Amino acid sequence: MIAATLLALYLLFFSAGHDQFGTLMENYVKDQMKVVIVDEGHRKLALQGLSVVNDDISDLNKTVSKGDKELEVLIKNYNSKPEEFDQLFSSVLTKRQQQVNKLWDDRQAMLIHIQADEWRAIINGAKAAAEKKAALK
Repeated sequence: MIAATLLALYLLFFSAGHDQFGTLMENYVKDQMKVVIVDEGHRKLALQGLSVVNDDISDLNKTVSKGDKELEVLIKNYNSKPEEFDQLFSSVLTKRQQQVNKLWDDRQAMLIHIQADEWRAIINGAKAAAEKKAALK
């Protein structure tokens, strides 16, 4: 029962599929922005915004990885106390919420320079490029 609870908490708080989103944003969106956004000024500002968003994603991934390691230490330690798990989950949730808020704000700032139809084309093109690369493997 305790192991199932710990596993559920781990999956909920620590591993949220962050690599898939990060990979799409970091590896495929930039090229699509260069193609889709015709206005040079908007494209430059959007690419600068994307760089900030990618930094946010990288920071979030590092925090998740660090949390994974800290949880693993607690799980392996026979003498871990419930308070230590509470503290870890509390700090992880607080930090993750701060990072998600920053990521959201930076994404919104980036999207100021991108029209809705451009964004749809960018994301569709990025997904297609990622799927094409995956099919080649």
